[in-house]
Order: sequence, then structure tokens, then C-alpha cells
Amino acid sequence: MLVGLVLSGMFLALLALTRRRTYGLTIAWGIAILSIAVSGLFGGIGDNFFALTPLRSWFLMILGLGVSMSTWYQIGYEPEQRAVTHNGSFWFVMFVTSMMTVIVAQNVWVFMTSWEMMTITSFFLVVSHPDRRGVIPAGFVYLVMSQVSALCILLGLLLMGTHLHSMNFSEWYQGGANLPPHIKLEIFSLLATGFAIKSGIVPFHIWLPRAHPVAPAPVSSLMSGVMLKLGVFGIIQFVLIDLGPLYKGTAFTLLAFGAMSGLLGVLYALMERDLKTFLAYSSIENMGIIFLGLGTMALGIDTHHPLWVSLGLLASLLHTLNHAIFKTQLFLAAGAVEKHTQTLDIDHLGGLQRTIPVIATGFLVGSLAISGIPPFNGFISEWITLRGLLEITQHRPGFTAIFFMTIALIMVLTAGLALLGFVQAFGVTFLGHPRTKQPQHELPKAMTWPIGILAGMALSLGIYPNPLFGMMLRTDPRLRLAVPFSVTHSLHAPVLAGMLALVIGFLVIISRPWDVTIRSQWACGRESEPSMQWTSASFTKAVRTTFALIYRPHRRLERIGPYARDFPEKLVYKGGTTPLWERYIYGPGYRWLWMISRYSTKIQAGPVRLYLTYLLATIGLMLWFVR
Repeated sequence: MLVGLVLSGMFLALLALTRRRTYGLTIAWGIAILSIAVSGLFGGIGDNFFALTPLRSWFLMILGLGVSMSTWYQIGYEPEQRAVTHNGSFWFVMFVTSMMTVIVAQNVWVFMTSWEMMTITSFFLVVSHPDRRGVIPAGFVYLVMSQVSALCILLGLLLMGTHLHSMNFSEWYQGGANLPPHIKLEIFSLLATGFAIKSGIVPFHIWLPRAHPVAPAPVSSLMSGVMLKLGVFGIIQFVLIDLGPLYKGTAFTLLAFGAMSGLLGVLYALMERDLKTFLAYSSIENMGIIFLGLGTMALGIDTHHPLWVSLGLLASLLHTLNHAIFKTQLFLAAGAVEKHTQTLDIDHLGGLQRTIPVIATGFLVGSLAISGIPPFNGFISEWITLRGLLEITQHRPGFTAIFFMTIALIMVLTAGLALLGFVQAFGVTFLGHPRTKQPQHELPKAMTWPIGILAGMALSLGIYPNPLFGMMLRTDPRLRLAVPFSVTHSLHAPVLAGMLALVIGFLVIISRPWDVTIRSQWACGRESEPSMQWTSASFTKAVRTTFALIYRPHRRLERIGPYARDFPEKLVYKGGTTPLWERYIYGPGYRWLWMISRYSTKIQAGPVRLYLTYLLATIGLMLWFVR
């Protein structure tokens, strides 16, 4: 069955090369992936090359959902996107096939081959529009970081396979826990780094806000909604499950990187004017929240505390699915805004709620869900993550309690800033009046239906998540401890949703919106203009000054005109922030490597005698190491 699923993806890719429209077949294929994933939750299947366990079925289900919605959306999105209709359809299907193969791979060779294929196909999708500014550099950064990630993962898997005398994943679970502690630490360092790079965790995140915005919207939705989660799958499967208990410091490492990614991701998102770049930074924040759950699970494994293990795993798996739902929805909505107005600069938009109300409603639902507002699905997973952190705080004394309380406070601060960010994004983009005259193109219904369906899922899973918990119990029996502890006793979601509905209804009745009279706007005696509306900088001014140590804001005032110094004809104000990681880490590192590469070219132009000397020296070093 799994072999047939992989071969069917390759067959669809070949059909795409013949310039045939394969949208219908691809949607059916995505539904088939989803159906097989759900059936895999009730029983595993597999052989020496492919296997489908309940845990893998969970991630395969996320893939099937993302493929179905993104392909449906493409029917209306691609007619004017000629760069991604022909070869792009081939790379799109191959990208999905490679991600599916990564999930079901049963040995190191199949896993790494499909992992590299995933990188190559996604790279070609990222650079679908090479004529646009910044696309090629973004693709280059993405490719380099992906290769660093693959190298770390390959070394970690080979190191584990060497010590366990097997490259088959099914034989790792029993032997991984018995490895020497220092070998475990080496494997953890390699695998955690490789999968963290693919997940976009700070400080390995620099590729994500570059690659996601320049890719077509369906590709961005799959990269953020599905591909990032394969890093989470790798950490759960190969690090937390296969390696077993590690040093307690490894759990603190996951938590620290998760908290840092969550806070910095949302802080940098608040400074962005491009809608897709804003969503890309938001993905960094949400991956940080998922890593908080992984850190909770890791500490539970290290201290042999089953409740913490189940709480962390439940929070990670649930937020993985929830993020796939609302982030796919938001990226598709951003693509609809771009197609409708030909721009993603939110300071040039406004009033889109009147022209594309369905897209505006879908973006609003996604914004509420990703901000953790009840009764949407994001609230439940973020609540369980916070509940796990507070549970450890109550039962661990001293430094551990202080550390986890600090992490919990950072998570609460991150959630508040995320809400501010999406109030800014939705308000500036969809409310008010258009700030500039933009061409407005009518959107096909094929682009609105997937967004509406995902919005309905975000709401329904937030109101009644019990069937979802029943499915998650299939992935790991230990989750039976976490579900009643976190949900039944602490989170009566349907009751909470009913109470919110009553409150909203009461507020609507007392506000009497049907009696509202529309009057002309007051602007201190002047005629009101759209340019007087709040911009993104207006929303974030207080945050930018509060966190100036992180942002390092810079301002510049340009005077234009023949007598600009004394009588300028025009004043141009420019401001921005300084990315710390790029300025102080990646920038110097890039210049250092470039300098070394320039000097190394002199070696290549040397005589043959020099080459033979290098060869003999290399052989001598190898013999000395293996003697």
C-alpha cells in the first residue's frame, strides 16, 4: 500500500510534465493520503523500506490535509501564475511525494534520499519566479541551510546506526536507550541541530523569513504547515523515543530554544510590513511553542515522570496539527490578497473586508486561532502547553521551578504579542479605507472554499476536540494520562464556547448595532483622508521602544531638493530594525568563509607536484587516524 502511494505520486508528477491539468487527481491523491493516515492510526503496516506507525500516521494526516487544501486552492490561483503551472506542478507533486516518503521511511538510506529530494524540490518551488527581486538570494540561503541540516541529520543517524549495528529504524527503539551517555549526547546534538534548522528555530531561522514569502502561496502554505513539522517528527521519533533518557540539560536546551524562538519570532513579526514575511516570522513563534512541549516531554523522559511525558507529547502533537490548519489558512488568504491587489505591503492596503469579505473572515478566524483566543483550536494546544509547564513548576523545587516559571511567563508574553501582531495585520489590511489605489481583481471561488473549510475546522476543533483526542490516543498509549488531566478537568471547551457565545450575544444586544447611524469622520475641521489611518508602525511603536535593545532601531531623514540643507522640497523618513543574528553571527561568518574560499582558489591553480603533495599528506593523515 505504501509503495503504491509513493509510486502514484511519481506517476502524477510525470502527468504534470505532459502539461495536463492534474488538479483533480492530486486532490484525490491527497484525500487518499489522508484516508490511509487515519487508517494507520488503528494499526501499523510496513516492511524493511516503508512503515506506517500510529505516530507517523499523525504527521501523514497533516500532509494529506495540507495537500488537499493547497491543490484545491491552486485551481483558482495558478491561471495567471504561468511560472508554476507547468514545471511547478511537477515539482509540487514531487515535493509532496518526498515529504510523504520521509514520514514512512523505515531505514536511513530511504529517509535521507527522500529528505534531500524534499530539499531540492522545495528549492525549485521557492525560486519559481526568478525574475522577482530577492528570489534567487532567498533560494540560495534556503539551500545552504537545508544542506547544513541534512549533514547534521545524516551524521546523527549514521552514528546511531553504527552503534546499534543496524540502519533499520524498527530496531532502534530497544537498543537506543542502552547506548552510553556520551554517545547519546553526541547523537542528540547532531539530530537536534539538524531538525531544529529545518523547523526554523532561532538562531537557525534565517532561511525561513526569506524563502516562505517569495514562494507561491500554495507552496508557502505547505512549507509552513507541513514541512516544518517534519523537524518535530524527527525529534520525537529519533531523539525522544529512540534515545530514551538523556541528560536533564537536553530538556532545558529544548525549552530555552523554544522560548527564545517564540519570543523573538513574534517580536520580529511585529516589525514586518509584508504580509507573508509577517506570517513566516509567526511560524518561527509557533515552532517555538511546539518545542516547549517537546522540552516538557524530554524532562518527563529524563526524570521517569509519565504525566509530564504525556502532557508534552499531547501539546506538541496537538499544536502541530492546529498550526498546520490555521497557518495553511493564513498563507492561502495572503495569496488571495496578493492576487486581488497585486501587493502584500499592508501599509498600502486597507478596506479589503468590503471587496473580499470571505477572505477577510477566513483571515480573521485564522488570526484568532493562532493568537490562542477561545473557542478556536489554537487556544487548546497552547493551554495544554502552559499547563504542562505549570505542572512541572508545582512539583520541582529550586532552580527547575524558577526556570519553568520563567518559560511560562515568556510564553504568556509571546501569546500577548502575537495577538497584538494579528490585530495589526488584520486591522491595517482589511479594515478602514484603502490607503492607496490598488487594482482589484475578482477571486475565483476555488480560492475561497479551502480557506472557509480550514476556518470551520479551526472553530469546530476548538469547540469540540474530543474526537481529535481519541485519535491522538492511538499514537501513544501514554497520552491516556494527559487527556483527562489537561482537558476534562481543566478545559471544558464546549461549555467555554457556550459561555462565550452568550457573552457575545449579550454584548450585541446591549450595543444595538442596528441603531447605529453612519456619520462623516471628524478630523479636527479638516477633510478626512485614508492616509490619516493607523499604519503598522503606529501599532508597534510602543513595542519597538520597549524592546529597543533587541531591535536596535535606526532612523534616517533625507532632505531632497536643490537647496535641501536649508529649504528642502521634500523630506523622506526611513526607519527600520537591525537583525541581531544576521549582523553579528551570520554576516561575519559569511565574510569569513568568503575570504577563505578566495584564498583557497590559489591552491587550485598550483602545479601538479603540489597536488601530489596534498594527496600524499591526506593519505598519511587517514592512515594515522585508522591505525
